[in-house]
Formats: sequence, structure tokens, C-alpha cells
Amino acid sequence: MGKIDLSYLENMSGGDNAMIVEMIELFLQETPLHLDNLKEADQNSQWNKVASEAHKIKPIMLYVGLSELNLVCKKIEDNAKGDQDPELSNELIKQLEAGYKDVSGDLETKIEELR
Repeated sequence: MGKIDLSYLENMSGGDNAMIVEMIELFLQETPLHLDNLKEADQNSQWNKVASEAHKIKPIMLYVGLSELNLVCKKIEDNAKGDQDPELSNELIKQLEAGYKDVSGDLETKIEELR
């Protein structure tokens, strides 16, 4: 679902590979925690927490150029704040999780390239 694009991190860091690696590592460490929180909140119909976690993940996705996953986060947040459709929320969270899994290996490879 997502193709990484590190141009934002490259611009933000001024091309500092160590900083890019640090940001990617942070992404790889923090995103699973947010996904776990998101799934738990969704399972418990804690819509405020669903919206909050999705909101936290949105900008993180843009750091590594995952604009499609950023949009999925936005849809999750909008659903939690509006219609609160559990089936839609669950499906979107699955998409987000699958998208993260799709790119995590590529990001780990990129870390090795930048070191």
C-alpha cells in the first residue's frame, strides 16, 4: 500500500544520515505501539482514544512519505469522531497495519544503507 519516500526527512535533516536513521528507527519503534493502542481502543469502542491514536500516527506516516497511510489514519480519525462505524474502523485499522508491515522491512533496509 505504501512506498517510502524519505525526501521530507532528507530535507528536514539537511541530508544528515544519522538523523534520518534516528527518525526511521523512531518510526519503527513507535508505530507498533500506536497500532496496538489503536486496535485496543477500537475493540473497546473507545472512540475518543481511537481518534487520538489515529491523529498521533497521521504525521508520522508523512515523515517517511506514506501519504496513502496518512489518509487511512485520517479516515480512522474522522470515523471515530463522526459515524463511529465499528466495521469500517476495523477494516481501516487492518489496512493501516498491513501498510506498516509492507514498508517496515524496506525501512530497515534503508537504515542499513544509510549507516
